Amino acid sequence: MTGSLRYGVVGCAGIGNTHAEAVAAVDGADLVACADLDADAAAAFADDHDVARTFEDPAAMVAEADIDAASVCTPSGTHAGVVTDLAEAGAHVLCEKPLDVTAERVDRMVAACDGAGVTLAGVFQRRFDPTVRRAKRAVDDGEIGRPVLADTHLKWFRPQAYYDSAGWRGTREMDGGAFMNQGIHSLDALQWIMGGVESVRAETGTLARDLECEDTGAMVLRFENGAVGTVAVTTATKGGTDRTEINGTEGSLALADDGAEIRLGTGEETLWGAETESRALDSDPHDAGPGHEGVVRDFADAVREGREPEAPAREARAAVDIVLAAYRSAETGERVALDEVRDA
Repeated sequence: MTGSLRYGVVGCAGIGNTHAEAVAAVDGADLVACADLDADAAAAFADDHDVARTFEDPAAMVAEADIDAASVCTPSGTHAGVVTDLAEAGAHVLCEKPLDVTAERVDRMVAACDGAGVTLAGVFQRRFDPTVRRAKRAVDDGEIGRPVLADTHLKWFRPQAYYDSAGWRGTREMDGGAFMNQGIHSLDALQWIMGGVESVRAETGTLARDLECEDTGAMVLRFENGAVGTVAVTTATKGGTDRTEINGTEGSLALADDGAEIRLGTGEETLWGAETESRALDSDPHDAGPGHEGVVRDFADAVREGREPEAPAREARAAVDIVLAAYRSAETGERVALDEVRDA
């Protein structure tokens, strides 16, 4: 495909505005239409972002505004339906996280895009973070030796008013809990750096909020490379942190709120410990740039060049599969392999 993409956004509140701003910053993509079931939201979005046409129906948007590609920014549990409509109308799709909240829906949207011959990409902007990319390179190149332990925790605060602000928030059918909504970015970055997860054991709890799903949970992971790890997520704390640490036989690296560092062994060892030297973890920028702007630029370039985007559907679903395995484990008390979720 040559020339600039005629671009649309479906879902005109919240993160939809972030996508509009990203499209505006990307050469080769022109935001020409938007769609939302709420006509007032669509009109306000169009006014804010100088969009020519508004629609309620995504398929009509594609047909009548001649859309090449679109971002899906609707509630999580609606993603499969919206993506399927867009794909069948002929548009390439960039879908916000998570792809959807059930394996069946994810399978359905992937099949729809494959059948229509259009690109489906997920939004995992941490893959575009220069320090996350540098951490992956350190693991891939064996810089810290053989990885043995990998952990991430995300300890945030969301008040009850957050969940009460929209009827779909915190529901199993439309949203998921702290794992599926807030923790999924950290979880995806961890599994991407480590090369994939084989199985999960988890505990979840609704400890401080009134919602259908968990506000707090913890997983124990077995990675495909044999390493083990943990994931801890909550939206019910004040003063928590956001940190990922990966430990290998020759060193460790950490990504945290206050920066990133790598510690490597000097070769000096005793029976009780090993001497290390620390240095800042330098960056490894993505060609498309960081954040949502990088995600949109990579997606637009991938569509025009006929190549895969940074997070194609099969990878964008990995974090969803891990969360679904965690939910099943929490219900059954058993370790759950990701293949069990994917084959369900």
